[in-house]
Amino acid sequence: MFRWDLSKFDYPNPSQTAEIRIRLASESEIGSAAEVWYEGLAEEEGSPWANYLKKWTPATAAKWFLDSKKRLSAKMLVAESSRKIVVINGIISERNSGKGRFFTGIVVSPSYRRQGIGLLILHKTLLDLKREGLASAEVETIQGIPAAKYLYPKYGGMTLQVLA
Repeated sequence: MFRWDLSKFDYPNPSQTAEIRIRLASESEIGSAAEVWYEGLAEEEGSPWANYLKKWTPATAAKWFLDSKKRLSAKMLVAESSRKIVVINGIISERNSGKGRFFTGIVVSPSYRRQGIGLLILHKTLLDLKREGLASAEVETIQGIPAAKYLYPKYGGMTLQVLA
């Protein structure tokens, strides 16, 4: 698990190209976001999600995302390139606990990896949660995946515990 202390989050915006747009997904785009989520996890180095994905499909993921939106006021932040969703991050703001949670983790479509788009969405997520007045942000992850090794430690993200 990674945690960010949002009171210490004071990082400049990373450089962004004009072709990348970060925004909240509409309800009609949840299916496309679920496709990116599924494809991104299926193509993860070392396939740590293989057993998990046997139980899930993009359609069941979309239902989970929509249910989270209705029950928990979850938001789906997306990055798009040429009007195609290429990165997602599902976010739940827990006002009572003062935490923002990434319930999907940041997932990048395989053909858009290593271009800095995940970093853009991480920055936007943390900045938005700070602006909401939340004290911290968290994500559960698997040790050794690229996001845990390279992305989540950015902007002061600290490992709380290692989940196997």
